[in-house]
Amino acid sequence: MNDQSLFLSVLNRGKAEQVLSEMRILGLTGGVVLLGEGTVSNKFLEILGLEETQKEVIFLPIESRFEDAIHEMMLESFNIKRKRQGIAFSIPISRFGHSSNLSENERFDPQCFDHQCIFVVVNEGKGREVMRNVRRIGEVGGTIIHGRGAGVPAESFFPINIEPQKDIVMLLVKNEAVEPIKECLITEMDLDQPSKGIIFVLPVSRITGAYQA
Repeated sequence: MNDQSLFLSVLNRGKAEQVLSEMRILGLTGGVVLLGEGTVSNKFLEILGLEETQKEVIFLPIESRFEDAIHEMMLESFNIKRKRQGIAFSIPISRFGHSSNLSENERFDPQCFDHQCIFVVVNEGKGREVMRNVRRIGEVGGTIIHGRGAGVPAESFFPINIEPQKDIVMLLVKNEAVEPIKECLITEMDLDQPSKGIIFVLPVSRITGAYQA
């Protein structure tokens, strides 16, 4: 069923272009690079105000036949097996570039995978609050990406796009941590209320990097 994946990698600032250059050697082009902040769960660094590190996040749809080569390249050329050097992972895609709904037999069962990626979209400045709440569950690291929403409120008198700034928090966790984290964030951050944010989860088929240690 699955012959495509969404490849993601979180790297230290300045590394993304090097990765994309290596991808082009394999014949892979395109992709999106977003700027983000890594969050370090370390009390001493938090006291010094150094708990955040500048990151680049790569999103690249690939054919699954390239997956082994790409993950091996990330290990050999970018040494992501070392702590704080980065991480790469893949999210399976049932169908890419089609607008039709998936039939039941085309949908992935998240329980078939050991890890999942939680995405939390909240208003600007709330990303750190998401991380504080998540760490009540355990030592979980995350990446905060800055974005913006778009839309026109129904009660707006003028047809002007309203684009409030957003924080997108990306958390890579084991299956057993997903439900406790979701319940904690929905309760503590009122994510079940309008305009407070949104949370969704995608399965992760493969992980390469220091996270595995």
